[in-house]
Amino acid sequence: MSSLVAGKRVLPADGDITDVDDGDAIVSAGDFWPVIKLHDLRLAARITGGITTSRLMHAATEAVAHVIDQLQDWRAIQIAAGFNSLEDVPSVLPSGETEKRVINGENVKVYRFRRAVYSLARAFVIEGYRDVDTTAKGDKDAAALDLQRDDLWRDARWSIADIRDAPRIYAELC
Repeated sequence: MSSLVAGKRVLPADGDITDVDDGDAIVSAGDFWPVIKLHDLRLAARITGGITTSRLMHAATEAVAHVIDQLQDWRAIQIAAGFNSLEDVPSVLPSGETEKRVINGENVKVYRFRRAVYSLARAFVIEGYRDVDTTAKGDKDAAALDLQRDDLWRDARWSIADIRDAPRIYAELC
């Protein structure tokens, strides 16, 4: 007996499109921080058109605010050291030396800033806009969303720690 499994055709990343057009909507937090494009957020975080642009803007704005609040003191130190944008800030290596680490032509700190913001925005969407019924299936779906939300918060915390060149700490206090 033989069987055939038809896989989904993999498309190149540059062909990725979302199911809703957010236009040129962005969240900007000043010259130091990278701009967050809602289109890129929606695509990276797999946020469907069921979440409107205005609701996504709300979640993204809160996510950016949270991340920059967490990095406020760190940012002041970087500006005092002469770095005027996150793109310019080098990473501290284990040896204590500094080096601007670049992946795909972009400072890894910028990538991690976006990861933190995208993770939090997705977590806020899950927390605030989930539509769960009260059936057993609805309870199971809610539990799965809770696990996903927790993972997103962890990812954001790790990204913020990575930006600061601080150790990642994963501990739960009871």
